[in-house]
Amino acid sequence: MTSFKAYVNAREKMYKIMLSTLTMKHLKQRVIEVTQPKTVDEVLLTIIDTDGCHIETDKDVIHAFKKESVYLTVQFQLERQIEDSSKMKEGISETLDFKKHWNKFWRKSNAEASKIVEQMMQNNEQGLIIIAYNTLKWKNRKDNFASIINLINNKDDIKEFGIYCMYIIKKKLIVLEDVHIDGNIYAVDCEIQHKGYVNITTQLFVTKNAKTDLQSQQSISIIQWNTKLHHDIPVQFQEIEDKGEEFRKQYSFDESVDCWIQYLKIAINTFGLSHRYVAIAYNSIGNTYYDRRQNEHAIEFYEKVLQIVVDIFGINCNFVANLYENLAIECHMKALETRVAIFGAKHVDVALSYNRLGGIYQYKKHNKAIKYYEKLLEITLEIFGFNNDDMAYLFWTLELEFETADILKEHGRLILHFWRMAYQDIASKKESKQYLCMNFQRIYSHLSFFCLFANYGNPKVSIEFFCFYSLVIFIVVLISFPLLFQS
Repeated sequence: MTSFKAYVNAREKMYKIMLSTLTMKHLKQRVIEVTQPKTVDEVLLTIIDTDGCHIETDKDVIHAFKKESVYLTVQFQLERQIEDSSKMKEGISETLDFKKHWNKFWRKSNAEASKIVEQMMQNNEQGLIIIAYNTLKWKNRKDNFASIINLINNKDDIKEFGIYCMYIIKKKLIVLEDVHIDGNIYAVDCEIQHKGYVNITTQLFVTKNAKTDLQSQQSISIIQWNTKLHHDIPVQFQEIEDKGEEFRKQYSFDESVDCWIQYLKIAINTFGLSHRYVAIAYNSIGNTYYDRRQNEHAIEFYEKVLQIVVDIFGINCNFVANLYENLAIECHMKALETRVAIFGAKHVDVALSYNRLGGIYQYKKHNKAIKYYEKLLEITLEIFGFNNDDMAYLFWTLELEFETADILKEHGRLILHFWRMAYQDIASKKESKQYLCMNFQRIYSHLSFFCLFANYGNPKVSIEFFCFYSLVIFIVVLISFPLLFQS
């Protein structure tokens, strides 16, 4: 008779269990038998495998036991604690919002804001903390944040967190005037008044003695400050997240996953199985598996996240949009791996995969887009040489990515590479004068295309580029002139 062995971690002790059948019911029975709950009202709450996945169905049990060594973590809780926890979860279901803003910069900036709230309360200070999109560098701004800047006395009270910015205003009375705040506000024992239309897109947290009339203007709900829920837990999560990200940067992926599993356990114990912080933990575990090139595991976790987030927010959610992109990336990565296995590293179909991956990252992560477009360029040059109609477009696309990523020194390298490849291609062909003339004509048309679009919207610079590189063409023609007389 076949038996299945697993090691169970419960209450900081390790137990060994043997199963005769892989069912959820049998697994629970064996766990309870070996761990022996201390009291009658202590119940088995969750069973988690080494990947941080919850085991809830027979299918989950079978999946967990596919590994050579099976380690499970179980958690018990008293029935009265479960009831209290459920009440707390119902009470906080609307206080932690990730529908529109959810990324690491949003979480980090709000965690830092919560620290400042507590510090100001301890120091008997009054004021306002704003977390919003960092529009200070935007070309077209319609949020009137100049009125916010005018209320700030110290430039150190403006802090950037990626795409977000934190503004700290320390005053007893604060008047907001015709301003659009795409983010959160924390009011610390101050009075907020408004002039004109003031719009807050996300949340308004207020401490006990804060006063505001903003709710009369819009449907935003006022959230009473709770130190445990709005400071202690987010700060704890942020510390674990920072540690996990540091391990990830060092390519210590196992340690990173351990951090996120710790994050996941706290999230589940605090908020339940279907909560946005649980989704954050699953998403980060998926990202770590993606970095390890374990795409199937990554997809598995992204799908868990998608189910939770859609259940909470519905489809029209920024988090959901990002998950669809992640799943698309995973599918394109699998397509790339399959094509490399079939055709080898240098093939037109492999180039197609690099082109699609570059397109996905083009407006998100420019360094990754550059990486994939350079692979595409390398394969295209090796297969077709310079004599290909797509070359000008590829060079233009890469040039735009370098410009957007602010890698200015790569501009010159790219242009020199463009001309070097063109010259080598012409110099290697000695068939006829007609071939040389045709290729110089091709280079000239490519140059026109390149100069025009590389500086689209700035005709003066485009003309300067065109004149300068027309001179370069003339010099190249002079250097190559002897080739015209070779047979």
